[in-house]
Amino acid sequence: MRNTLLTLLCMMPVLLPLTLDAQSLAEVARKEAERRRELDRLGVEAKVIDGDAAQLAPNGNVTTSSGTPSFRAPRDPAGRASRERPRSYRTRIQRLDREIRSSEDRVAALQERLRKERWALPKVGRLSRSSGASTSQERLQGQIKDLESKVKQLRRERREVFDEGRRAGFQPGELDGKGVAP
Repeated sequence: MRNTLLTLLCMMPVLLPLTLDAQSLAEVARKEAERRRELDRLGVEAKVIDGDAAQLAPNGNVTTSSGTPSFRAPRDPAGRASRERPRSYRTRIQRLDREIRSSEDRVAALQERLRKERWALPKVGRLSRSSGASTSQERLQGQIKDLESKVKQLRRERREVFDEGRRAGFQPGELDGKGVAP
């Protein structure tokens, strides 16, 4: 018993750093979500790799349970176009989602600015008398209304693109870029 306790105490400095560096699944998911948000903010499209894995990496570490078939089906342009088609819908939806998010962020920033101007102390001096605070607040309210109508229009466009993709026979996961349920 004493030897076990002594061994455990000797191993503690070795095992402790290993347990502290381990990331939980939630931490990894949070970092991935942050990375994707940053890519969306920068306007970088997600890269989707389609095709035969053995053909993409012939000398790589790609293994399959069964070998690749010796015959190849003829590649028809119609089949390729149908694979690219959900990608075009997905790209349009992602672009609209980015525009909606940026417009909503601008609306929130303008509303915050308007709130601060409402509660700001009145300015004193010659310049403040000539240009009233109400004109600035009215201008901000006009900008907010314009952006809110733009967000409504973008959401309407996104819904139309999504419905168009659904009518073309694609599943919601294909259109949103979240994959297809088996």
